[in-house]
Amino acid sequence: MYCFWLPEVARRVRDGRANHDYVATKLNASQWIMVPDKLAAEERAPDSIQFNLLGMSYEQIGAFQDIAAARGVKVQVFGQSTDNARAFWNWQFIKDLPDLPRTRAMLMTACDVRLPVQLQPAELDAIVNVLLGALATVTKSAAA
Repeated sequence: MYCFWLPEVARRVRDGRANHDYVATKLNASQWIMVPDKLAAEERAPDSIQFNLLGMSYEQIGAFQDIAAARGVKVQVFGQSTDNARAFWNWQFIKDLPDLPRTRAMLMTACDVRLPVQLQPAELDAIVNVLLGALATVTKSAAA
C-alpha cells in the first residue's frame, strides 16, 4: 500500500535542511556565533537551529536572549532551561548526578531557535536580522 504522505515527509526534510543551512551560513558570518557542522554519520531533519555564542559573558547572553525575544524571536539557552532534557540537571532519573562543570559551561552558551519548515527566505532573513541585531546591541554596549 502506498502512503500518500511519504513524499510530503521527504519535502519537509529537504526544506528543513535548506532553511537550516541558509540560516547557518548567515549566522556563521558573525564572530559571536558558531553553528556546529553536522556529524558525518548524521542525517538531519531540522526544524530548529542550534548554535553556540562565543566570547560573551552570561550577562550578555541573557541580554541577547531578552532583546531577541522583545524583537519577536525566542532563543532558548539550554543552560538557562528548567525543563529542557539537554540540560542534564533537569534529569530526574539519575540519582547523585555529578556536577559536570565543562558540560554545564558549554550548555550556558548553547542556543536553539525554531525554524519551522514552511518559512520562506524573507522570514528566515528576518530571524537572522533579529539575532544579529540583538548581538550587535549586546556586544556594542559591552565594548563602550
